[in-house]
Amino acid sequence: MALLPVTPPAGIVKNGTDYANKGRWVDGNLVRFENGYLKPIGGWSKLKTTALDGEPIGMYAYKDNLGASVLAVGTRQKVYVLYDNTWTDITPSGFVNDASNDPLGYGAYHYNVEDYGDARSQSGLPLASGHFSFDNWGEDLIFCFSGDGKIYKWRPVSGGTADTIGTVVTNAPTGCQAVLVTNERHLVAIGSGGDPRRIAWSDREDRNTWTSKATNTAGDVQIPTGGRALLGVKYQNDVIIFSDTGIDRMSYVGSPFVYGITAAGANCKAVSRRSVVQTGNFLAWMGENSFFVYDGVVREIPCDVHDFVYDQLNVPGRKACWGGHNSNFNEIWWGFPSGDGVYKPNKYVIWNYLENTWSIGSLDRGCWIDQGAFDYPIAGDSLGFIYEHESTTLSNSPNLNSDVPFCTSGPIELGNGDNYVQCNQIIPDEEANTLPGVTISFKGKFTPLGSETDFGSFTFENDGYTDARFTARQVQMTVTGSTTQDFQVGNIRLNLRTRGRR
Repeated sequence: MALLPVTPPAGIVKNGTDYANKGRWVDGNLVRFENGYLKPIGGWSKLKTTALDGEPIGMYAYKDNLGASVLAVGTRQKVYVLYDNTWTDITPSGFVNDASNDPLGYGAYHYNVEDYGDARSQSGLPLASGHFSFDNWGEDLIFCFSGDGKIYKWRPVSGGTADTIGTVVTNAPTGCQAVLVTNERHLVAIGSGGDPRRIAWSDREDRNTWTSKATNTAGDVQIPTGGRALLGVKYQNDVIIFSDTGIDRMSYVGSPFVYGITAAGANCKAVSRRSVVQTGNFLAWMGENSFFVYDGVVREIPCDVHDFVYDQLNVPGRKACWGGHNSNFNEIWWGFPSGDGVYKPNKYVIWNYLENTWSIGSLDRGCWIDQGAFDYPIAGDSLGFIYEHESTTLSNSPNLNSDVPFCTSGPIELGNGDNYVQCNQIIPDEEANTLPGVTISFKGKFTPLGSETDFGSFTFENDGYTDARFTARQVQMTVTGSTTQDFQVGNIRLNLRTRGRR
């Protein structure tokens, strides 16, 4: 019998049953697909040896006028900056944080979890999670927390003496949901003055002037849809306003109106403000029941792991969902809380938008920013630690526990189904010269509903031949990698011999 290729096409498929997805990868962790190869994701290292006060829920990075990197991190309790290799607490005086936001009261959990009429026992578990928005005005950091509503600034040392804490932008509106700086150098307040539909902006090049006059370009406008404005994201020359119903496009039109707003998409609400990802070429976000992309028009992203996400998503904790760009690998990562009573993200999916493949896994992360001002992507976990991702091997990664990179296939037919088939040898991809240490195992069946028999683990040998002896009609294959080394797995072939019928 000829050599049989058994490696599934790249990407994990998690919709429907494993048997419905026969011949495909159906499960995995800590792996990605790149150029058709199965590879481990990169490891992570602590950017700060001790934890910040509170769970990080927002981050932003940029360079000051002297080329020094600035990292801003907002937690549920504080606001920090990493600047000139020094961490500083810049929490403004009187800042209203997110620490008291919890799901106490009726209806916070699933039916029969706790007795009706009793006070809920779990506190400090945010449901309506607040949102940090950051931007920079020149080299000055600008930020707003939705639960606080004020717009703040912080200046690094190259502008003179570094500010010790964030301070309120003079004359800026309060009660805001978010803030950003447009390409035309207006400071924009989303949900200005507590009006959920009002978008206001300062005078051009003057963040302290907000009252509209004939002599300036300050102004405001109402979003045309019936929703509440929650977030503004720059996209090319426009600003995309995310509301609780869809999105609107804000464009610069010049005097006398300065900015105009038109509807850009309906029924595409983001599941959380943190789930919106800006790539430069398009925006992508996790919706309440689908993933979406905007590149001038809104389109739903076909998702091979839709069931994995939305069948497990803890709906009361959905506001904690996050998204981030990993540009070196053409990936967007989304994290979400999975399981009853879980309100902090513990699962992730990866969409490789260039190759249109998906990966899944488990990881404690709450926010993510791409590399740029720093050499690696940066993310934070629920314990308050900040990590540089893709910076080391998995074996050197803190809090990895006993997790290892692996990928499991759905059922693979070894023959035409009439006969038993005996495997004598495994021949891995001859281009994969990093395979020593990678193992392969099989669960064999003689009928789809029959009992399983374990075969392996077999260690891939670097001479290209791995001896193996087992007999089955169909198998489910698992490739397990080592955390101590990189690897890539391409086409795996089995040397098979047909046996008799039973």
